[in-house]
Amino acid sequence: MPKVKGLSHIVLYVNDLEKISAFYQDVLGLIKYHENPGRMIFLTPDPDIDDHQIALAQGREGDAKLIGHIAWRVDTPAEVKAFHDRFKEIGVPIDHCVSHAYVEMGNTVSCYFLDPEGNRLEVYALVAERDAQRINRPLDLDKNLDEIIAQASGLAPTASH
Repeated sequence: MPKVKGLSHIVLYVNDLEKISAFYQDVLGLIKYHENPGRMIFLTPDPDIDDHQIALAQGREGDAKLIGHIAWRVDTPAEVKAFHDRFKEIGVPIDHCVSHAYVEMGNTVSCYFLDPEGNRLEVYALVAERDAQRINRPLDLDKNLDEIIAQASGLAPTASH
């Protein structure tokens, strides 16, 4: 069975993006690494290690959930695929699978899934190669794993969803 290697990052939905970002920067000393103005702010204690350990996302309203998702890192895309297959086998709802392109880290192969209360979780692995032009490309983890890695590396086209 695959095993997670550690907690990667948490995404929080917030009411006041700038106020909360200032809190994490001023009180905890986190560094703003990246920002999608008005939508998300990515914070990290050390940009040389992680581009973000917490992301703040505008959008908390009323009874909305606070956490966008909790991400767990694994060593290889094959382990992401093994989790994906296990989730299907035991009936864990799969939200979506995607490859994210990061400026420094390369690409990820990610599988988002839901816990019993509907909280979104993620398992992901890094792929060193990256395609700077592509972010949030959908993946079909039922395809051949070599093709998935090629898609995450930007070496092959993927079906659009």
